[in-house]
Amino acid sequence: MVEDQVHKLAQANYSDSDSPWPEYDNWHEETFRKESAIVESWLGKLAKNDSLILNAGSGGTDYRSPGDFVHLDIIENYVCHHEKYLVGSVEQIDSPDQTFDGVVCVGSVLNYTDAQRSIMEFSRVLKPDGFLILEFERTESAEFLFTHNYGKDVFLKSYKYCDQTHLLWMYSETYIRRLLGFYGFGIKQNRRIHSLSSLLYRLGFSDEKAASYAKLDKLLQPFSFPIAHNALLLCSKKVVPQ
Repeated sequence: MVEDQVHKLAQANYSDSDSPWPEYDNWHEETFRKESAIVESWLGKLAKNDSLILNAGSGGTDYRSPGDFVHLDIIENYVCHHEKYLVGSVEQIDSPDQTFDGVVCVGSVLNYTDAQRSIMEFSRVLKPDGFLILEFERTESAEFLFTHNYGKDVFLKSYKYCDQTHLLWMYSETYIRRLLGFYGFGIKQNRRIHSLSSLLYRLGFSDEKAASYAKLDKLLQPFSFPIAHNALLLCSKKVVPQ
């Protein structure tokens, strides 16, 4: 199955590296820096000292935030140095229902998984009124402008970086929003990353040169939907009336 191929290739690629974030890669460094700043800003408003938060697809990343974190990753070496950790996929989380006050899933983790299964699991393990911070790479990206894949709900994309082949499921933001709504999430805030940088990459700039224009992302938020490569959504699990 294609799903198995995506999982096996991701596990093989990341098992050979010390970190999921490539070194000396301006595009990924800029993505990591921006995502971390946004996540920490949201956590600072939502997390409490007694919060239990799942870092889903952690990669070993720490956030400056109140609360206790459980780190989940398919690569044990990324998370085993943390006091609380799980080894496994976000598609099947080894935790009881309504365990966590919050879930953070960033770093394009969703793009290596079946989005529906992952979002269903996030809903299952979250307490009512719990928060979800979710990031993914979008098919509405300028990278795919004027191609048959632009805006598709989902398609499989092969990328080359770090001398490796990576297979990612690319998802439309519209599709992910539908799934979130179906599984009981309301979207409170959204931020998009790599807007002008994504467009410049489509026009032939190298990713190294294009990445520097990500500094304009904050200004371009109102115009970002048709071109931004990454979406970062802050969601709340709705309380379902009994």
